[in-house]
Amino acid sequence: MFDQSNMTNFESSVIGNNNVVDNDMNVDVNMNMNYNGGVEMGAINEGVQERCIHRTFVHEVPHVCPIHTRIINHHVYKHTYRPQYTCSEENTVSNVQCGSCCQFR
Repeated sequence: MFDQSNMTNFESSVIGNNNVVDNDMNVDVNMNMNYNGGVEMGAINEGVQERCIHRTFVHEVPHVCPIHTRIINHHVYKHTYRPQYTCSEENTVSNVQCGSCCQFR
């Protein structure tokens, strides 16, 4: 079904780096070749060349860190002393008796 006599000198090398595949193939391909008395054959599927691409996704994950502020008020009472002067007055009464009226009759 398939004549391999015209398909010689298959030299190929594949060099890749995860993103780019450099394909250096020394193959002469005539897509309009007729084999088996004028019957045109379809394309030949080659093996799959796999490229591996590593990707990194960064996801932000928010974390809640509760912080409580406690305020303590310190009240300091400083006692000071100052004199407050007052004055009072007393009246005393004394009666001097020089005798009684009975004596002067």
